[in-house]
Amino acid sequence: MDTDILIFLDYWDNDSPTRDAQLGFQFAQLDNEAYASELGEVYTNDFFYQKNPAEAVRREIEQRPPRWVIGLENSATLLMPYRNLKRILINPTISEADLEGVTAETVANTYAFFSSAYQADYERYSTAYQNAAYYPATRILFIDDVLPAIQAIIDEN
Repeated sequence: MDTDILIFLDYWDNDSPTRDAQLGFQFAQLDNEAYASELGEVYTNDFFYQKNPAEAVRREIEQRPPRWVIGLENSATLLMPYRNLKRILINPTISEADLEGVTAETVANTYAFFSSAYQADYERYSTAYQNAAYYPATRILFIDDVLPAIQAIIDEN
């Protein structure tokens, strides 16, 4: 485990969940946490509980300046505004504002993976960023789906 790699898993933001949605989220968290722990310091839903997620991420990055940050889904979306970090994003939601003022250094230091449920975000992201992979046969990506690619990116950079 590398302590200068911070991994922010997705956090619960569903106000009206079904039992199936809750169970699916919990099992996904356990799976993602197990694989992410091989890479670095993992922040699960427990970290975000009763906090403002954007503030919590900002504070953690300021207190523990990382070599890399990795974000999954809504946590990946929170990492989009950070321009001076090496980032790996899994299924972020991309807005037009995220694509404005992107520097060549930011493009070179940002990698993203998108599943079929995030096709529109992949298409938007690809207009400004080069390092993107799209998985059309996979509805939702988990850390273990892209773990070899993540390890290769970190090892090469």
